[in-house]
Parts: sequence; structure tokens; C-alpha cells
Amino acid sequence: MSDASDATAPEPGGTRRGTRRPPPELVVAVVLGYLNGVALILSGIVLMFSRYLPDATETERFVITIIGACIVLLGLFMITIAAGLTRARRDARVLVTVLLGIAIALDAAALVASPDQWFVIAQVVLAASAVTVLWTGRTARFFSHTEGARTG
Repeated sequence: MSDASDATAPEPGGTRRGTRRPPPELVVAVVLGYLNGVALILSGIVLMFSRYLPDATETERFVITIIGACIVLLGLFMITIAAGLTRARRDARVLVTVLLGIAIALDAAALVASPDQWFVIAQVVLAASAVTVLWTGRTARFFSHTEGARTG
């Protein structure tokens, strides 16, 4: 066992599995994925409640409700997909990246609709951080060493 990323764990029968332990950066990316999912859910709920502001027109209320519902659903989907990252699933990494890109686009639309919501900016920073961690450093090398797109 040369380093922690190449360690294999013994199974109950005494044999070793061929999987490697994920690097700490990937664990951070998974946690950021979960935090992004929770932040998306909360920001979508808050955005949907902002439709009740007295100065919003009927069209604005409709758009705000649709965007808020999409953000909540995206957050739920983000949480379910983030679990596949620790099993070195390339498809999970790509899907999480796509979901984070969609989240950033929806957050941009939410900022146009309601520019005074600071938590949306925090969500964009979280999403950008997660994408950066997923595609750089030891995390990128961890995914490059897997043989197929579906490993787990």
C-alpha cells in the first residue's frame, strides 16, 4: 500500500477488492454536491415564496413559481446523483457537472427575476466550487484510472 488512494480493503473472506479509496478532494466534492442539493432545495422554496411579494405581477409570479419548482427538483436530483461519485462513476461526474451547470443557469434566471436574493449568489459559488474540485487535481486522476463509464 504505497499511498491512501491505492489502498484496497479486505473483504470478509480475506480477499481484496480492486477498488481504490477516493481522494479527500472527491469526498469534498461529494459533500459540496450534497450542500448544493440542499441549497438548491432551500433557494427554490424561498424563491417560490417570493411570488407573494405585493409588487409582483401575475406573469412574474408564474415565472418565479416555475423557476423555483425546477430548482427544488434539481436539488433533489443532485443529492441522489452525488452518491455515485465515490464509486468512480464517470457518468455520475458528468451528470453532476451538467446538473450544476443547469443550476447555475437557473440561479442566473432567478437573479434576473429577483436580484435582491443573496443566497442565490452563494449557491452559484458552491456550484462553481464543486465543478472545479470534480475536474482538477487528484479527483480528475481518480476518475481517469477507472476502466469504464459504469464501474459501480
